Amino acid sequence: MPASGQRPLLFDRLASSADESPYLDRYALADSVREELLRLLNSRRGGPLQSTPPTLLDYGIADWSALQASNSDDRRRIGREVSAAVKHFEPRLEVSRVDVRQVPGQPRSLSILLEGYIRHEKQQWPVAFVVEKTDAGLEVSHERLD
Repeated sequence: MPASGQRPLLFDRLASSADESPYLDRYALADSVREELLRLLNSRRGGPLQSTPPTLLDYGIADWSALQASNSDDRRRIGREVSAAVKHFEPRLEVSRVDVRQVPGQPRSLSILLEGYIRHEKQQWPVAFVVEKTDAGLEVSHERLD
């Protein structure tokens, strides 16, 4: 594997055309991680984790519909849930901070900031992703890649 990039996930390779490069630079890697976060955070598992360590049956996050954005305990619970899901199912992203905030003026909405590092072999790059609720589900965008 060349030092200049990392192979995309299998899903990304299957969805790409034959003309695309088989390796990702750090910006394409960040976009690939963003896409995986989008899939992961928009997937719901039926209940608590089924096994330790989690398996494919545990993919996704728990249903938050009964939690309140205005409740600090519920926001911490959501932060722990997101952090655990990323740790288990997106190993390219090392999350150092998850900040769950209520959206001002929208008492039932929240925004999640994920800060950390994208890792590849012995290299790592700082990154931040913002997760926000839209009508279609959760949307993920990158905010920073130094």
